[in-house]
Amino acid sequence: MPASIQRSFLTTRPWLPALPLLLALSAPAQAVHLDVEIWGDGNAMQAGFCRTPGAVGCDLAQLVAGLNLPPNTLPIEGATGQMVFLSDFRDFSGGPNKTPNPGFQAVQNMLNPAELVRYRAIGKLRYWSTAAGAWADAPGNVRIKLAGGIDPATVITDFNQCGGQLFCFTPGSGQESFTFFTGNGIGGKAEMIVDAANNQGSLHTHLNFFLESAIGVAGGPVGAYLVELQVTSNQRSQASEPFYVLFNAGLSAADYSAALLDLVDTLPPPPPPQLLPKANAGADRVIRLNSSVGLNGSASSDPQPGPNPLSYAWQQTQGPAVTLVGAATATPSFLPLKTGNYTFKLTVSDGANPGYDEVTFSVPALGDIDLDGDIDRIDIALILAAASKAPQATANDVRDLDGNGTINVQDGRLAQARCTLRLCYPTRR
Repeated sequence: MPASIQRSFLTTRPWLPALPLLLALSAPAQAVHLDVEIWGDGNAMQAGFCRTPGAVGCDLAQLVAGLNLPPNTLPIEGATGQMVFLSDFRDFSGGPNKTPNPGFQAVQNMLNPAELVRYRAIGKLRYWSTAAGAWADAPGNVRIKLAGGIDPATVITDFNQCGGQLFCFTPGSGQESFTFFTGNGIGGKAEMIVDAANNQGSLHTHLNFFLESAIGVAGGPVGAYLVELQVTSNQRSQASEPFYVLFNAGLSAADYSAALLDLVDTLPPPPPPQLLPKANAGADRVIRLNSSVGLNGSASSDPQPGPNPLSYAWQQTQGPAVTLVGAATATPSFLPLKTGNYTFKLTVSDGANPGYDEVTFSVPALGDIDLDGDIDRIDIALILAAASKAPQATANDVRDLDGNGTINVQDGRLAQARCTLRLCYPTRR
């Protein structure tokens, strides 16, 4: 069995200063950096500007303001929309050609415990100088070395082989590996482990970037340098979207801003607000007791169609319980057997977003046409007036007591028979 050595990536890297030391050796005023915040999203890794309030490397607004960028300008590369993380080779002690920024961090529960996070180097090293005022592939005599990652080939994650530890290392795996960004592409190890998430699913690690010649001598031409990365995981099959890291190597703040502005566009107008499906459950209605009532959500619409056609789901939220026939259709029905108010909620969905609406059906006692809770001569008068002027009943018309589709004298007599006040009786002498 291989020799198993459990180690914390944060405590066994002599090249990584402890966090209090990093804070003590604070950057000069002109130095800036943004950490890369990472998290898992299902089967994919995600990377974005650090969102943790108060954390070092997370103040995007102050950083943008410090670079004197135009209003509404963010460090986002205009051609691809990829994020640009900012760093400066002068921001910590160790000389003008080395920086541990940007770091990689994940807040609690954003990763799985013991999840191994890797970086993947892609693309070419790009270079911007004040003289040229434009981006081009870096000259052949300069490179950026990324150190501190762990070669995935040396890591064992088999629980049994590691003697019960979450992971361990193959024998003889002490030799450090590097990634080299050059104007011709990536050299060395293109993909390396950044760190493992702790038991709370969080991580905060800084690696080391070095500006050096092609033969490893520290230093390089003054200018801005751009590298491209992704983050991956041993527990997720999809890498993050690519992102850039922009290094300042001796430029003034104004020139560094100019190099950045060559990459970014002003923030485009915000996208139009997302248009949600519009549920339409129909107008509230007064309906006749003991008559089948049809609900109708077919006027619902989806102004910004989603991946699926609209689906319908009705739910009763108020009133005597009823059986809703066809609750998953646009036009369900129910039979009110008791007086009261029946309210139904309609939810429509296009597979991406929902919309909601409600409708209420008031069911008075049979013969209570004016909805005052009594049946009297006023109700009878309303029935007889409709019988003489507009006898054709609408669906569930409360004046059509016998439900035959016509409002007539017979409906008035049925109401008279149900009178609840003495005011009806003078008409029955």
